[in-house]
Amino acid sequence: MDRADDRASGDLLRRERTRRRLTLAQVAQATRVRERYLVAIENDAVDDLPGPVSAVGFIQIYARFLGFDPAPFVRTYKLQVGSLSTPAVPVEVPRDSYSPRRAPSFVIPVIFAVFLLALGGYLYQQVAMYASGSGFTPPPPRGTSLAVVVPTPVPSPPPLPSPTATSLPPSLTPASTSPRSTATSIPTRLPTVAPTETPGHGVRIDAEITGRVWLQVESDGKVVFSGILTPGEKRTWTAAKSVMLWAGNAGYVLVTYNGKPLGTMGTSGKVMKVTWNATT
Repeated sequence: MDRADDRASGDLLRRERTRRRLTLAQVAQATRVRERYLVAIENDAVDDLPGPVSAVGFIQIYARFLGFDPAPFVRTYKLQVGSLSTPAVPVEVPRDSYSPRRAPSFVIPVIFAVFLLALGGYLYQQVAMYASGSGFTPPPPRGTSLAVVVPTPVPSPPPLPSPTATSLPPSLTPASTSPRSTATSIPTRLPTVAPTETPGHGVRIDAEITGRVWLQVESDGKVVFSGILTPGEKRTWTAAKSVMLWAGNAGYVLVTYNGKPLGTMGTSGKVMKVTWNATT
């Protein structure tokens, strides 16, 4: 369709678009040219268009879309803005293409934070299960602070260990250092261990289990037991010099030392490591 150069203006494009009953939004979607630039082309508002190269490309795209030869419209634009230093380069309609994109820089920290939250939730669940007696969590790794109690024997009969550690469970503390008071505080709601005969020398530990608990026992520095004990089990360990008990839940272990009941190793839910030395 041939048009004179003086008629090749934005008004001609507007009339053709209106004749085809097309809105600016529909044209912008079809040509990928922003609606504000289409309005500027139709109004011959060259000041509202981008640089000359982009403006010429938009005019060519719009004219071809409506079935016109874009050359007269480009000449009209050049007359309006004056001589262009940059030659007009046809701008092709952009096509959808896929280009791989690198993940944003914040993705890796977010993934790491999610991992830490998941790990924390898992550890909390394990601790809750262990405290309720429904599961077992291995003892803490080396470097974890544990309350260690190392009782020493009392020279006067009856032989009873005297704790020397700073963190001693109340149930393991003798009621008095006087020979007349040898009984210890035993929880009334937990079963007690029946006293056993006191050997002539060495150390003997009788343990009664009141709940599911992990326990490790060392006799004279050698591990003689390591595993899980269930409620109602009774175990006895002897040694020439010392017996050490490491319990995952001190409240589930009732101890008798050389025939003398000491009550529980410690408070419920607390990890304890206790050593009893031989009497003389």
